[in-house]
Amino acid sequence: MSRDRDDSRGRPGWAAEAAARSQLREVEPLPTILLDGVSKVYRDPMTLKPFTAVDGVSLSLEPGEIFGLLGPNGAGKTSTIKMILGLTRPTRGTIRLEGRDPQDPTARRRLGYLPENPCFYDHLTAEEYLGLVGSLFSIEPRTVRRRAEALLERLGLRVHGRKALRKFSKGMTQRLGLCQALLNEPAVLVLDEPMSGLDPIGRADVKHILREERARGATILMTSHVLAETEPLCDRVAILHRGRVLEMGSVKAILESDVLEWEITTDALPDQRMSLLREAGHRVDSVGSRWVVRVLDAGALQGILRTLTEERVFIRSVEPRRESLEEYFVRVLEADGVGTASGRESGGRS
Repeated sequence: MSRDRDDSRGRPGWAAEAAARSQLREVEPLPTILLDGVSKVYRDPMTLKPFTAVDGVSLSLEPGEIFGLLGPNGAGKTSTIKMILGLTRPTRGTIRLEGRDPQDPTARRRLGYLPENPCFYDHLTAEEYLGLVGSLFSIEPRTVRRRAEALLERLGLRVHGRKALRKFSKGMTQRLGLCQALLNEPAVLVLDEPMSGLDPIGRADVKHILREERARGATILMTSHVLAETEPLCDRVAILHRGRVLEMGSVKAILESDVLEWEITTDALPDQRMSLLREAGHRVDSVGSRWVVRVLDAGALQGILRTLTEERVFIRSVEPRRESLEEYFVRVLEADGVGTASGRESGGRS
């Protein structure tokens, strides 16, 4: 055996082949979620007229990423999610979950889903319902009990584990929905409005759990109308309108735009200086015991700071204010005609 190996090393061309093998690059892992030119066309049940709910959407999501799919009602978010889940097929284009078709049972076993309005068998208890979910995934009962107990603890439902679901509040039902979505320790987690019905403590708990799942390596696709919650949570976002992706990128890159205005905070402000600033078009507001001067132009900012310093006004801070994700979202939709006669949604699926 060893002689054969030694002989092969001596044959002509062996050194060249060995060098070529050493230069082979490791194959890059497949995207966890891949949409390539995906479209979905429905027909009106009465008129049979076609309606395009999703129009040429392409997305690529990597492991350990939280991706926000944003858009107004009727933008195509729900239709996109249904195709990713394998509940409906695209009219055109390709969808893959870790390289598999969404309707492949292997792909589905690695998928967790929280609908916008979860509806459970209300005669079951939380523990019984999670046991049912575990059996559908063919998870060993002992493992289901262990995971269910840990998840109920994480979501603050441990003391309600034996309570009938019909007695659950909206927020408790939402928490249980996240429990069932995480029960199979999914590689792909699809969440439709995960903050819906939650109080501030509940929203903070969910955000903490989503960051833990990202650290575990899960890929999280979420929709939300609460953009203030989405901005610090998502790594990347896509803005969907009329079935098309208008903008896509990292939240940081999107919001690294020009400064909208500068805010100068002072302890006190002479009446005469306040009047002159307002006459020059700057906003001056009283905030508690302090004053905030809002300046739009960076050139004017330097002159104002110099003047305030000469007048011995104590300056607490000078801070730039950039566009928030919500402001960016509204601006992008307005540029695409939302709210105008041509841009209104009419009877379309979301």
